[in-house]
This record gives sequence, structure tokens and C-alpha cells, in this order.
Amino acid sequence: MSASKIIKVNATRSTNDKVKMLIKSKKILSGDLIIAKYQYGGRGQRMNKWYSSYGKNLLCSLFYRPLDINADRTFLINQVVSLAVLKTIRKFNNEKCLIKWPNDILSVNKKIAGILVENSLSSDKVNYSIIGLGININQVFFKRLPNATSIKKISNKNIDVESVLNELIDSYKYYFNKINDTKYINDEYNQNIYGKEGCKFILNGKKFNGKIISISNTGIIKLKTNSKKIGTYDSRKVKLLYD
Repeated sequence: MSASKIIKVNATRSTNDKVKMLIKSKKILSGDLIIAKYQYGGRGQRMNKWYSSYGKNLLCSLFYRPLDINADRTFLINQVVSLAVLKTIRKFNNEKCLIKWPNDILSVNKKIAGILVENSLSSDKVNYSIIGLGININQVFFKRLPNATSIKKISNKNIDVESVLNELIDSYKYYFNKINDTKYINDEYNQNIYGKEGCKFILNGKKFNGKIISISNTGIIKLKTNSKKIGTYDSRKVKLLYD
């Protein structure tokens, strides 16, 4: 995968929505990136709102058309993107960073990046993916978001957003070129997930303590509760909590 073109906009409802508009008008190619300084309708997983100060963070969406990925393996794309984003953030942040299943990146147990992948399926294959991403870079105040952090908040340094973008593009290229090596991707993903040493989660409306055993490349999580019970679940049944 290579970034064919970087399309910069001042503000948009969301970069994912901007990609959808360009798909309809046939003005975007696989590998193209949309970058915005501000989103007035940004969203994350489960339609949660994504708030970002103007020009302080990296807000972008990648249009990706895979060559051959089955419709039941869409989580593999999430894994590749999560690893690329994790690698990018670690370049600028010396604190511990981990992947919070299914699509957040944590640093010092606070959210530093969020991922939203929207897939278009055709028969039994992935037709294309719109990969939305927000990385908190220079924002230090997060109103009503106690579990949010940023690279600057951790490092006390201003970071050039363009430098983070360039690192992200390189990381995307690296991991997307390995997308067919599912064992490598899944192994590295599992080596970098939050909760293997212990976590809190909600299951069937109740809070539990436990730990993650593993996550499959179809997105199924295997959990062990403190009562020693082991179960497997998808992201609709269980939600990981912040410490």
C-alpha cells in the first residue's frame, strides 16, 4: 500500500464522511488520505462523539481497497491499522502504549488515539475500507473526557503534526504490506494489547475483573474472570473499561 495523494481540508463534518463523498464522485483512489484540521461531527466506535481542538491533532481517513480479504476477516484490517498507529505514537512518546480492543490506543492507561473502520462488503469479499483515525497530539485540555490524553500532555513538548502524519504513512505502508501474513499480524497484535495483566470489563451489564487471554484475527476476545471462568465474546457483548 502507498499513499497516492494527501487531500487536506480545513474543516469537515468527519473525514470518513468526506471520503464517502469522494467515493460517490469517483475522485479518490486506494491509498489516498483525507486530512482535516477540525471535525464538527467526528465520531468513534458505537457512534461516540470524537472531540478535537482546531489544528492540534491528527484527524485523517484512509481509503483502502484490499486485493483479497474475505468479509469474515474484516478485523484483520483493524489489527493492521492498530499496529501502525501504535508504532507511530511510540515514535513520539516514550511512555507505555498499548492497543485497547477493539480500536483505541492507550498511553498511561488513557486514550491517546481512536480508530473507526467502516467496511463496504461485496458478496463474500471486502470491497473497500474507510479507515478513520484521530491521534491526540498537542491538545492538553479535554472537557468532560477524563480518560483522554495526548502526546504533548505526556511529554510536555509541542509536536509537529506533519511529522506524525509522515510517520503514520510509513507505518501504514509497513503493516499493510504484511496484511497477508495473518500469523505475524495476530501475534504482534496480541503482544501489544491492554488487559493481559488484568482489566475491568462489562459483560451482560455487569462489571467484572479479569484478564485477556487472547484476541483472534476475527476480533473474538478470550477473557478469564477472577472467578477463573473463561469465555469468548465479540465486541457487541463485552466492553473493556479504563482503570
